[in-house]
Amino acid sequence: MERKEVLSIATILLVGIFIVSIVGIAIAIPGNSGEATSRVFVSGNPASTFIVKNTFAAQHEFEGGFTVEVSAKGLAALEKIPGIHLEAVPLYYVSGKPVCGNDIIEGGEKCGEPGLPECPEGYACENCKCVEETAPPERSCYPSNQTPWGIEKVNGGSGGTGIKVAVLDTGVYRDHLDLKANIVDCKDTTKRGIKDGCADRDGHGTHVAGTILAHAGSDGKGIYGVAPEAKLMAIKVCGPRGCWCDDIATGIKYATDNGANIISMSLGGNTQSSLINDAVDYAVSNGVLVVAAAGNDGPTDGSIDYPGANVKVIAVGAINRGEFVPDWSSRGINNGDYVVEEREVEFGAPGVSVESTWKDGCYNTISGTSMATPHVSGLAAKLWYTDAETTRTKLQELAKLHDLYTEGDDIATGFGLPIAP
Repeated sequence: MERKEVLSIATILLVGIFIVSIVGIAIAIPGNSGEATSRVFVSGNPASTFIVKNTFAAQHEFEGGFTVEVSAKGLAALEKIPGIHLEAVPLYYVSGKPVCGNDIIEGGEKCGEPGLPECPEGYACENCKCVEETAPPERSCYPSNQTPWGIEKVNGGSGGTGIKVAVLDTGVYRDHLDLKANIVDCKDTTKRGIKDGCADRDGHGTHVAGTILAHAGSDGKGIYGVAPEAKLMAIKVCGPRGCWCDDIATGIKYATDNGANIISMSLGGNTQSSLINDAVDYAVSNGVLVVAAAGNDGPTDGSIDYPGANVKVIAVGAINRGEFVPDWSSRGINNGDYVVEEREVEFGAPGVSVESTWKDGCYNTISGTSMATPHVSGLAAKLWYTDAETTRTKLQELAKLHDLYTEGDDIATGFGLPIAP
């Protein structure tokens, strides 16, 4: 055996002994003491990271490192290990207006609040309570309007053939009569790695998917989305605590590698994530159009959320039926030049009192930039022009024809509202 090989083995053993001595069995499993957990991206010396990966099970693998979930004690231990670099993984949130867990304690709230576990198998969160889940019979409920006001506003309700849209969200109710024929993939990145399944315990993801491509069901009596002939990749990246950025980044790469034309993300946060930035770069370089919510932190200038604030991502703000911008819709820092730059809103779209599909097989009406985003994602699918870059340019040209908020490229609705010809 060569001398350098002996030294490498010795280094690994020494680091291993060091880690075990400071970590200990008590914190080898994250959160086993009931402590709140966080996630970090671990990179650096191969010997050190090798031991860390085998002490704290990796959540996701990335080029140059991996993520782990740790308790406060576990994080303190990791910070003492020589030769590794730690980067915090932000926690994002879906951008629909909150119903449960909204910082106001409602009587009997038992689910939907940050930090609480999901409802057990066979139960769903309804009005903040876990209730037994039952499969609805064929067409047990009907939408109040088969073509909601937002679908009419953007001239949707048809098209999308041959286009695959990945919705990265809380999952999708796969058996919804208005969605199930269009679902071509169903994955979950909130566990370690990528698992089959995309059960939606929240409803948010099912609502977003319906706005993009609901097809009214085989009986034609359900609701229509913007592009009902498009196909859906449902990727669950959000759990009961929110949407970890490593889960999102893993979902973006999976969608890209599996043929998505469009990635739609009705989620966001105030902090940039290098993992998501790298994943977006990868998606865009592979011809994927990425769309995300501007956020619900308005009306302050520059209140736009990431990943929508990323210059390579289309950021969508909300408008109501009268084409006014609600105060809560996040603003960018647009300077009126019709050139998309970092932290700028690109479009405004219907996001107030939007009716769409829901996790119980029926329908629900909610608001948020989460609801605005799928209108643009659906339009991109309906109008797909050869490639992602051309499609984005065409959407911008259409939006200029329907200016909103203030004249020109403004902080709330950017280029305006794109409407299908």
